[in-house]
Amino acid sequence: MFSRRMKLVTVALSAILTAPAMMGAVTFRNSVRILDEGQNPQMVLSESSDPLVILKEAGITLGEYDTIEMIERAERVYHLTIDRAFDVAFDNGGVSQTVEMMEDETVADLLEKAGVTLGPDDTISPALTELVTPDTQVVLQRITYQTRTVTETVPYETIEKQTPLLKDGKTRQLEAGSNGSQERTSVFKYINGQYAETVSETINVTLEPVDEVILHGNSKASVTTLEAPQDLALDANGNPVSYVKKITGKGTAYSAWEGAKTASGRYAIPGHVAVNPNVIPYGSKLYIKSSDGKFVYGYAVAADTGIALMDGRVTVDLYFDTYLESCLFGAKTMDIYVLE
Repeated sequence: MFSRRMKLVTVALSAILTAPAMMGAVTFRNSVRILDEGQNPQMVLSESSDPLVILKEAGITLGEYDTIEMIERAERVYHLTIDRAFDVAFDNGGVSQTVEMMEDETVADLLEKAGVTLGPDDTISPALTELVTPDTQVVLQRITYQTRTVTETVPYETIEKQTPLLKDGKTRQLEAGSNGSQERTSVFKYINGQYAETVSETINVTLEPVDEVILHGNSKASVTTLEAPQDLALDANGNPVSYVKKITGKGTAYSAWEGAKTASGRYAIPGHVAVNPNVIPYGSKLYIKSSDGKFVYGYAVAADTGIALMDGRVTVDLYFDTYLESCLFGAKTMDIYVLE
C-alpha cells in the first residue's frame, strides 16, 4: 500500500513540475495565419517573429517580385499576407517572353523590369501609363527606317512626225534619241526588322532624255502648227474656196533657234512665214501649198521678212522646226492664198 501511494505522489509531483514548462512553451509561441493568394489559409506556430523565417518553417517560398506584409492582430497573433507576382505576356519586338508583375504596376514598370528602352519611333501597346493585369498582353514594335538611293535609266521616247517632205511611207530620222538618268530616293519602313511599307519616294532627274524624232512621209500632212479658222473650207483639189487673192511664186525654207522671234515680233514657229510686207502685210492670214498640189504647208500667218523677199527673188520663205526639214523642202513654186 505504501509503495502504491508513493508512486501516485511521484506522478502528481511530476505533473506539477512539468506543467509550468509546458504552459511556458505555449505562452511564448507566435500564432501566425498565412494568407497566400490562391491558397487556403494556413496556421503556423513559431518561436520567431521574422516573417521570412516563419515562411521557411511553413515550407513556403517567395518569387523574386512577391511581397509580404505581417500585421499583429492581437498579442502574439499575426496575419501574414503574401501578394504574389503574376506573369504578363510581353511581345518584345517579335520575341515572346513573360515578365513578373504586381498589382498597381504599369506598362512602363514592365519595360523597366524587362530592361527594355524604347527607341524614338517604337510603338507600345497598351500605353505606358496603363495598369497591367494577368490578362494584359504588351506588344512592343521596333520601328526603323532605311533610306536608299539608286540611279535609274530614263529611256528616250520615239516621236513620229508626219510630213509631206517625204514620199508616203518613207521615214527618216530627224533627231537621234538618247537616254537620260535619274536618282530615285526611297524611304522604307521596317517593323521588327521586317519590311512594312515604302514611306516616301522622290525622283531627281540628273540627265534629261532626248527624244528620237522620226519623219514619216505623208502627202496629206501639213507643216504648220497653227490652228486653221473654222470657216476655212477647201475644194476637191485642196484649194481654199474663199480668199482675197492668190499669189504664185518661188518658195524657200528656213529655220532658227528655239525662242527666236520674227520681224513682226511673233515667235518663229511652223506657220509663221516670211514675206514682203509691202505685198502681203504682217498679220495676213494665208493658206500655202505647192502649185503642183504635191506639198501642203497649210494655214499660215505673215510674220517675217528678209532681203531676198524684199527684192523679189523669193515670194515666200516657209519656217520649219529644223534645218534638216528646211533642206528637204529645198525650193518649190508655191501658191499663196491670202484669206484676209
